[in-house]
Amino acid sequence: MQIGITGATGLIGRALGSLALAHGHDVVAFTRDPARAQLPWAKEVRPVDAGAPLPIDATGLDVLVHLAGESVLGWWTEARKQRIRDSRVDFTQRVARCLAAASPRPAALLCGSALGYYGDRGDEWLRESSPPGQGFLAEVCAGWEAAARRAEQLGIRVVLLRTGMVLAAEGGAFPLMRNAFSAFAGGRLGNGSQWVPWIHLQDEVRMILWAAEQPNLSGPLNLVAPGAVTNADFTRTLAGVLHRPAVLHVPAFALKGLLGEMAGMLLGGQHATPDAALAYGFQFDYPSLKEAVEALAAS
Repeated sequence: MQIGITGATGLIGRALGSLALAHGHDVVAFTRDPARAQLPWAKEVRPVDAGAPLPIDATGLDVLVHLAGESVLGWWTEARKQRIRDSRVDFTQRVARCLAAASPRPAALLCGSALGYYGDRGDEWLRESSPPGQGFLAEVCAGWEAAARRAEQLGIRVVLLRTGMVLAAEGGAFPLMRNAFSAFAGGRLGNGSQWVPWIHLQDEVRMILWAAEQPNLSGPLNLVAPGAVTNADFTRTLAGVLHRPAVLHVPAFALKGLLGEMAGMLLGGQHATPDAALAYGFQFDYPSLKEAVEALAAS
């Protein structure tokens, strides 16, 4: 297949592109600055014009994996929140128009989303059939997914990639947490009872490519490991593997003072399960947190 990837220079996009090439696929990478992109796995690099009505050229693609979007990390000013919405909802609407304009059209759109779709639901088990939650991220994810589903009207298969926290040695949250524990500053967040939906980067990209290769798979897909843990359990596991104490913790009020509204993303959580992937026979390389953290710590 010829697989296009937006957000190709990001952590997930790079790993996915490399894996797709290893599986014998041709990969088209989309980036705002093709001249500076260092993507040896890409057969072709195409530009993204983020402000254009048709920001990408989807010609010749069999599948488009749409991962681009403004980072949600940082202080959520109203201007920042609007950029987050626009980069996901508005931009995905325009990507859907690009698919409509392509001839022939891609057979499938795999669109990034997040487990934030469910909001903070406490101990409720969250399956792909669970309804959306409340809050800023839930609102953004619902709009994001609705924009992607417009492609279904074109006869395009749509898969909604509801991703949890991706653990990787190369970037994301894990190196920051490892550094904190190495400095004896690691600990739980708030009371530690919130669920942490996590997945190893290797399983993240394996599941995305697997979904691209499954012609009968569509709709939401929870990209999360089956070994659900609370923040307190996550902290204890990380401390044990890194041989560091986990006696410290960051109180909820301190997080709110430091991060504002974004602190809710860390103090809340989703007890999500990968029901759809398991039902279709996907097998995880890292189903348990201890296995995942040990592999990352050794890399």
